Amino acid sequence: MFFLDQLDDKSKKEAIECIAELDKITEESAKNYQDEAEDSALSIVIKPELLDTSALEEDSGNNHLWRPNAWDEYKGQQKIKNVLQGYIKGTKELNKIFPHLMIDGKAGTGKTTIVYLVAKQLGLNFVECVTNTIQSPQQFVDKLVEVNGGILFLDEIQEVNRKVANFILPLLEDFQINGKKIKPFTFACATTEKGELLKKFKPFVDRMKIQKTLDPYTLTELRSLAKQYKEKTFPDKHIDEPIYDKIASNCRGTPRIAIRWIESYIFMGCPIEEVFESYNIVKNGITEEDIKVLKLLQEKEKGVGLKAICAFLGTSEANYSYQIEGYLIEQGLITITHRRQITELGKKFLKEIKQ
Repeated sequence: MFFLDQLDDKSKKEAIECIAELDKITEESAKNYQDEAEDSALSIVIKPELLDTSALEEDSGNNHLWRPNAWDEYKGQQKIKNVLQGYIKGTKELNKIFPHLMIDGKAGTGKTTIVYLVAKQLGLNFVECVTNTIQSPQQFVDKLVEVNGGILFLDEIQEVNRKVANFILPLLEDFQINGKKIKPFTFACATTEKGELLKKFKPFVDRMKIQKTLDPYTLTELRSLAKQYKEKTFPDKHIDEPIYDKIASNCRGTPRIAIRWIESYIFMGCPIEEVFESYNIVKNGITEEDIKVLKLLQEKEKGVGLKAICAFLGTSEANYSYQIEGYLIEQGLITITHRRQITELGKKFLKEIKQ
């Protein structure tokens, strides 16, 4: 520390005290987390990160999102409900741990909720987090401490990093860390990109004994869940029955969007048509941006490439693929060969909205 010689006595003393304090902090941190070289053996301390929430005020009101608490409140998805209910009955009768599971489907379709229901039916702790918040094996262990043998749910599991994935893999089968047996738990995860996950970590996917893709929701199911959400969350508000039909038809087959329309209709206090117009919805969940794409493809009979469409819209490929293209394909309005092309159904839709 040659720089200390250049300081006066008072400054030197203060510098030495600062260095001593930093050493102390570093020492304390090392007790909880030990930095590892990528190829070295992992040293995991089974001790959770502590968060000081003492300054946060507790909510005594009814401001939390309502969630189904029973199977009959979870609308649609009867096939996966049959599977999960069967496993719940079987694991209880045989006194076995509920197996690891993976659910895939587009965003907002109830993946988290159905895992929450499994935990509730089994009487287990339920801990959920987004996968990219788990950046180290130690952070995963912290979640295991928190869930305490219950169901640990990681959303968007395709975002898992390799180090964490390789740590989790053997743990899912033998429930051991560094030779120490830990309390068995159920690992549950969800993804909107199962194909991407299979490409990156197929052995990880193979560890999931229950795997199911969520089915598309029918208009009847969407209408039913929208009405149920209104009754549970806004019991004193009245909504005319035809409004639920319009919400179901314009939520792009997604329960989360149906809930958004319910809340917007109630909070904004205007006709549902004005709500849709505020969100650029034209018809059947199709937006003004979607229509730009359809019109472009109608003009270019031979089709348009992905990069050209994104340049035309001024958006990224990921945003276009996720926000626009998927729904247009689902509705049968466009098709993809080596280029994007409008279908006859798409042309018919454009004629209808002109009238």
